[in-house]
Amino acid sequence: MQDDLRKQKRFIRKVTSLSAAGVFLDGYDLFIISVALIFVESQNWLSSSPSTKSIQLGLLSSSALLGMFVGAMLVGSYADKIGRRTIYIIDLLFFVFFGLLTSFATNITQLIIFRFLLGIGIGADYPVSSTYVAEFSPKDVRGKLVTRTFMFWGIGSFVAAIIGFTFGRMEFVNILGRQVDSWRIMLASGVIPALVVIFLRRSMPESPRWLLSNNKREKAKQVIDEIREKYALDYSNDLAAIEPERKGRISELLGSRFRRRTLFSWIPWFFMDIGVYGVGISLPYMLETIGFKGGTLLDKVHAILGTIILDVFVVVGFIVAILLIERIGRIRLQEIGFFGMALATLVLAAAYQYSIFIIFIFLALYLFFENAGPNVTTWVIPTEIFPTRLRATAQASASAVSRVGAVLGTFSFPILVYLYGWNITFLTIAIFMLLGLLSTLLLGVEVAGLSLEDSSMVFLEFSKYLERLGQKVMDGAERLKEMIERYDNLEKRAEEIRRIEHDADGIVHEIYTKVNHMTKPLESVDVGMLATKYDDILDFINAVAKRIVLFKVSKDRLMEEFSGLIYQSVQEVNRALRYFESFDQSDFSSIIEECIKINELENRTDDLLSEAYEHVFSLDDPKEIVKLKEIYEYMEIVTDKCEDVSDIFRDLVIKYS
Repeated sequence: MQDDLRKQKRFIRKVTSLSAAGVFLDGYDLFIISVALIFVESQNWLSSSPSTKSIQLGLLSSSALLGMFVGAMLVGSYADKIGRRTIYIIDLLFFVFFGLLTSFATNITQLIIFRFLLGIGIGADYPVSSTYVAEFSPKDVRGKLVTRTFMFWGIGSFVAAIIGFTFGRMEFVNILGRQVDSWRIMLASGVIPALVVIFLRRSMPESPRWLLSNNKREKAKQVIDEIREKYALDYSNDLAAIEPERKGRISELLGSRFRRRTLFSWIPWFFMDIGVYGVGISLPYMLETIGFKGGTLLDKVHAILGTIILDVFVVVGFIVAILLIERIGRIRLQEIGFFGMALATLVLAAAYQYSIFIIFIFLALYLFFENAGPNVTTWVIPTEIFPTRLRATAQASASAVSRVGAVLGTFSFPILVYLYGWNITFLTIAIFMLLGLLSTLLLGVEVAGLSLEDSSMVFLEFSKYLERLGQKVMDGAERLKEMIERYDNLEKRAEEIRRIEHDADGIVHEIYTKVNHMTKPLESVDVGMLATKYDDILDFINAVAKRIVLFKVSKDRLMEEFSGLIYQSVQEVNRALRYFESFDQSDFSSIIEECIKINELENRTDDLLSEAYEHVFSLDDPKEIVKLKEIYEYMEIVTDKCEDVSDIFRDLVIKYS
């Protein structure tokens, strides 16, 4: 048993480590430019005009982020189309090739272009690394593991500062008798670890979740069997509920089902990245210009040393996030982080000019709250709140939108400083952090502790079955309406309804089979009761059709009115059901509105039944009275069953609110 446990942990460590290695390189390559930036100035590549120089610095700082936007949108989303593993390997080739080219740049234009192309690889790695970890992680520690993976982004930026400090103490490095600028060594230093990670990632399997959702069941079974045999880790139960899904489309992200979740993934991350990269990439430059004035090599080294000290708070923030993310949830952590960042920058805006000590303390607090909060949560959340077919696309799109914020922050930061000074710059960042807090409060969807399927679509494990069942009920109601309106070929029409009812019984059986995989908050009693009541509607529709054929009664106006009310009631029930496919608080009022309509229709059938009784008991033939009375009562029971379903919907709204 202990041996199996060790094997399982080894596999999870392998998944997280190789994803973390890519994320480490993301952070390293993004932030090594912040250190190299203060040395590039000595190349005389920048304009002597302060305004033009600020634009050049903004472009150099933001070029990789622009590349990340392109990489996330064009390359990262392909992980949903061609698989996680392929992109998982290809993206690192950009790190190697263009990371090396940046070190050979001979002017500022080349450096900006090569950094842009390097950013494409970083942008592609962001969504696939997080998605890969999320799809292999047990749900009770998924948040911790994804956070731990992203912590290496902070470690990468920290190591970038250390490498900068190491090589920054010398202007040149002697390589094979040739003097090489130290900043070129800094920019090239990420190539070797990228080659190692490419080699190691080749041994990783494709995500079985992706394989199953793309109808590659045999390949998925092979991967699951290999993992079970080699690491004693069995994913078969966790993945049993996953069915083939149609290909995800990016347009779905802004459809009614996922719009709120998409906006929650996009907007807070956008605001957060304005501050993260606006401050982060400019940190050594900021310290050099306001804390360590002077142009000597020693001044530059001291600025890098200050950056290293501040980066310690980045790592501490990540550690706190790992400890708290499953305890207090993603949303609360994000809210606290945004509030702390806003407070720190407001203090910096008000007291920036007083002392380097104040600057250091509140920059440290800013970086701590950034990485104990939204810098982690905005990366984790998109991997959890979307179905498998959209997961990497959603993460890629959120990452791409955030890069727009990052570009805005890094490009405008030096320009804002030049035009308005540090105080206004920090006040602007504080406003954006408050907007991030507000968007989290308005759009937040908490998913802590849920399985990926539960969190991406609350009723995913059975909604597809209920949707099929609902369609069968709709077909039955439509056939009954046609049967009564036309009143011909009654035996044939009744047989069609009977076949529909038989198919529905098979779906109910599938639902009860899946109930064994249900986990909180999806309790089996909710699923079983809902499926049973839904099936009852069709049972009584079938019973009405049988009695029309058996009793051979003549059609009348009341039958047509009953069938019309039945059809409308079933329509409303199915409309309400669709809201449960992506169940969150924004749907509550719409569900209640549908339930009210169902109740109103049931009241109308009650009134119609009273009218039917008057009509029946005015007849002279006792047999006709009995036959019609039973048909009318059964038709009224159909709408009663629709009301039973609406009562369950109401209970679920109360329960989950």
